[in-house]
Amino acid sequence: RLARSIRRGEEAHVSKTLANLGMPILRTLHGSALMEGGSFAWLNSKTAVIARSICVNDEGCDQVEQVLNAQGVELLRIDMTGYDIHIDGALTMIDIDVAIVDPDLLPYGFLRKLESLGITTIEIDEADDPWIINCLAVSPGRVIMPRGMSAPTEARLQQLDIDVIEIDYDKLQLNGGGIHCSTCPLVRDSIG
Repeated sequence: RLARSIRRGEEAHVSKTLANLGMPILRTLHGSALMEGGSFAWLNSKTAVIARSICVNDEGCDQVEQVLNAQGVELLRIDMTGYDIHIDGALTMIDIDVAIVDPDLLPYGFLRKLESLGITTIEIDEADDPWIINCLAVSPGRVIMPRGMSAPTEARLQQLDIDVIEIDYDKLQLNGGGIHCSTCPLVRDSIG
């Protein structure tokens, strides 16, 4: 259930498409619940994170958590800073145990939780275009990323054997969305 009124109604089209594909819908958000996909991320097969913001409220978190808990998944909750709306501008998983992050946009306790889960974080450099975080892992260790990566970040990704496919994406960013924002994965293969 999308928060911004300009996006309201998209949910019905998505539900219809999923039903036509034969994909089960476990639950839909109802009442006052708000939640958008850009504020949710899988960290591993048993842990996910949701980020509260102007687009995700406590009721939305509660309803998502109920579905995940029934499947044995722990849902971590964090708060976005200021008017940031989605976690995919602050963290994206790019391999089974590697995330690219902007540490200035994530709570310290959450950064330590990533470490305790064995997730290596690649912190963006001040020379990076921050949009590089809003990327898409098309397979573990293979990422489609907008141009704008600095040499230090590129070297760190290479050290971790992360294959980056850089593309021009700056025109879509002018409307406030990145590569990750432009996707809607329907099937998620098990990561182990």
